[in-house]
Amino acid sequence: MKIKFQGLVLISILTISCNNGNKQKVDTAKTAETIETEKISKSTRCYGYSKNNDTIYLKVTNLADSLVEGNLTYNLFEKDRNQGSFKGRWKGDSLFADYEFSSEGSISTREIFFFKTDSGFIEGYGPVKDTLNKVKFQEHSTLVLNENILLKPLDCY
Repeated sequence: MKIKFQGLVLISILTISCNNGNKQKVDTAKTAETIETEKISKSTRCYGYSKNNDTIYLKVTNLADSLVEGNLTYNLFEKDRNQGSFKGRWKGDSLFADYEFSSEGSISTREIFFFKTDSGFIEGYGPVKDTLNKVKFQEHSTLVLNENILLKPLDCY
């Protein structure tokens, strides 16, 4: 009787161990599949503008679910250079993001808006308000595009 009981215990342990091993393999496969999907959906593109000693460099990484992150640098003639990173969302062809940047040794945050065209990006502007140490647009519906500055596709660096 003891031998039968010990045999049952041993078979139970082996069955549980084997099932746990299979579960780990399935979880690992799902993780690898998820990572591969993320690689496919994540894409990075760069855009730039250069004219009359003014340069703007925009690096946009599209993430899943319309989320976006990237880097932005303004080097405008006779103005302070600023550069930083942003995180935001696509709303149709419009990119709205919070841009955290450094200029003259201080860190600031402001909302940015770019409109995507077939040729590149056009930055938008409008009235702003300062709320909790962040400069935000007063109303998205009143934004205007600065069509004099088109950021065209270029190789990322």
